[in-house]
Amino acid sequence: MSLKEQVSPYFYDMHIYRIELLGANQEREQIVREALANGVEEAFLMIEEAQKFFFNHTGVIMYSIPTLDPEQTLILYESKGLYQVSMAHYRPAEDGHMSFALLTMDDRDYFSLKLDDQNRIGELRVSENEEVKSFNRAVYTLSLKEESQDETLKGTSAICCRQESGWSDCMDCTAVDCSGSWLCKIVAIVAPVELIAGFAVSCIGAGDGARC
Repeated sequence: MSLKEQVSPYFYDMHIYRIELLGANQEREQIVREALANGVEEAFLMIEEAQKFFFNHTGVIMYSIPTLDPEQTLILYESKGLYQVSMAHYRPAEDGHMSFALLTMDDRDYFSLKLDDQNRIGELRVSENEEVKSFNRAVYTLSLKEESQDETLKGTSAICCRQESGWSDCMDCTAVDCSGSWLCKIVAIVAPVELIAGFAVSCIGAGDGARC
């Protein structure tokens, strides 16, 4: 299945361009191992429905695995062999809204938001999460090492949100039009949980001098 979207600097414009259903292969075994290492019970996972998401603005890969709880989906971000494992919670809220929260496996907030009946975003909250910050720093460090070895990858001095000091600052920067408003909208025709979880991808590896 493929999704094509126009390239944009804003994370909420949806940059997913390809979705793959993972077969019974080593890649799927690896993400299951990462899940188990983070305390997830294998019996809780619907492994045969694991999916892989590609983005046209970053090399970060996102995986999703449905669970026996229809309101929970396991989300894994992968970059340069590093993994960050989280659980997405997607459930009805008041006033006909839907509530989305992404939590790291220690039950700490990653980010959360609500969708109204027109899929518009409101009440977006980005949290300071040490596990997420640690993952971001590791990806950022590896990225800088790779880019320093390839002069063709060096960008201009233009200011962009990925050059904020870290993941949460980058999210705050790119989400300025969404925070506390109902102005931004997602096209949640396919995989709404994964589309929202993809918000974080643009800012993974953010930091001073990061490539835009």
